[in-house]
This record gives sequence, structure tokens and C-alpha cells, in this order.
Amino acid sequence: MSEIKKIQLRNGMEIDFDKKAPTTLYEVIISEVLIPKYKENADWNLSLNIIIEEMNRLITKYDLSPKLKLGLLNQVEEHLDKDIEELTGVDKIEILFLNMDDYVEDIRNLILAGKDKEELRTSMARVIMPMTLFELSELFIYLGKRTFLK
Repeated sequence: MSEIKKIQLRNGMEIDFDKKAPTTLYEVIISEVLIPKYKENADWNLSLNIIIEEMNRLITKYDLSPKLKLGLLNQVEEHLDKDIEELTGVDKIEILFLNMDDYVEDIRNLILAGKDKEELRTSMARVIMPMTLFELSELFIYLGKRTFLK
């Protein structure tokens, strides 16, 4: 028998959360938080940060597994091919790599600036600090593809 908890989102919506079947929670966060926030602000990164903050709050408040964040991001990725693509009017690849060239150029400039290893590390940390875990992984994939698929 699975353990079901009543949890409440910031918007007041209550959900029966089953830790063995967390997809319902992900779907509710995507439909009730991510998509409305994106419609409101048209800022993909901000909207992703909002749902990650929501998940962090739920994890802390209800003593849930931190792995739920990764599950949520995976569920968002599944939705990128469907309803989020329709919502944004751009395809998945444009959403994921929005501003990636800017990050790559900033990193390139830092490396070419001739800083020592410690200064370079600190400067690079400042560049990537505002990125979400999801964005960081996309940056690594982007850099990997540019490096290994030349």
C-alpha cells in the first residue's frame, strides 16, 4: 500500500500526493504553475525557476524526496515536445538553447582573457551562478555537441 499525503501548492490547490506515483504532482505543477506563469511573464527561465522553488518548498514543508526536482524537470522536458511548444510558439530546441550562444561566448572570452586558474574559476562561477540545474545540463550538452560532433 502506498503512502498518500495531502499537500498544498502556494496557489492553495490541494493534491493527494502518492510518493510511488509522483507524476500527478508534476502534471499539476506544470499545468497550474508553469504554464500560467509563462503566459503571464513570457520568461521561460523565470517560469522554470518558479516551479523549482515551488518543488523546493514542497520538499521542505512535507519532507519529500529531493529527487522529485529531477522528476519534475524530466516531466517538463516531456511536455516541451507537446503543449509547451504550442504555448511558446517556438520549438523545443529554441527554448532549450535560448541564450546558450551568449553563455558560450562569455566562457570563451573568459578563457581567452588569460586569467590564472583561480580567477578563471571565480569568473566562470559568476557567469553560471544564475542558471538553473536544467539550464546547466543543457549548457553541458550544447558544449559537448559542439566539441565532440565537429
